[in-house]
Amino acid sequence: MIKYLFVILILLLNLQANPYKELDSAIKLNLMINYFLDVELKKIVPQKPTKDKIQDDGLSLDPVKYERYYNYIQRIKAIHESRAHEQKDIDEKYAGKVGFYNGKLKVLKRFYAKDKNLNRLLAISINKAFKVVYGNPKLKDIRYNQEDNLIYGMLYVEDIYGIDNFDDKKIQFNIEKDKVDEFLKIYKKSKVKVQFDYKKNKLSLINALILIDKKEYKVNFMDKINKKIKLDIKINDDIFRLIKIEDRL
Repeated sequence: MIKYLFVILILLLNLQANPYKELDSAIKLNLMINYFLDVELKKIVPQKPTKDKIQDDGLSLDPVKYERYYNYIQRIKAIHESRAHEQKDIDEKYAGKVGFYNGKLKVLKRFYAKDKNLNRLLAISINKAFKVVYGNPKLKDIRYNQEDNLIYGMLYVEDIYGIDNFDDKKIQFNIEKDKVDEFLKIYKKSKVKVQFDYKKNKLSLINALILIDKKEYKVNFMDKINKKIKLDIKINDDIFRLIKIEDRL
């Protein structure tokens, strides 16, 4: 369901007549970061407990032919008592499951209420939001300078949804000399991930990471980036909503 809602959101953002098209870049980024943060948090929330149902015992409550009334009453009473006992066991077992589930939710909510614990999920959400709002980060115009043993070039964003624009950034980074020639051949296919600094509700782009032969290399921006985006991170309370027994009985 979330996947389809997300697709609908992207379509709405791309409609020329839609007012969301003209939203400020920071607002767009905030919307998507909060969306993906919800997705990441839902992944760590335990599955809700399920309540068992009374198994069909095959016993009939209908009178049996030639059954005496007294015997019938006693039989029905025994069936009801047996089923009531089983239902009580089911209710108690479910209450235990709910108590365990609610306890874990409380611990998780307290844990992720602290910025230092939320940062890992936030970093994942920011990169996913960046890709949706701006596009897929890539490298171009790459060249190698033998004198300083550095690789220079540009980080640009390959547009995906046309939601917003991202200005190219001049970059430089270093890799092992024995990997330079091969990298110059394959850099266009390299996986690039942008990195942000998030402090006091302010987000700023600081550098990027590039994956080469399963090893990450830090990519530095040559121009100082001063722009900071104010973030309004809101954890959806419904994600950590406790189960009330009376609502489930």
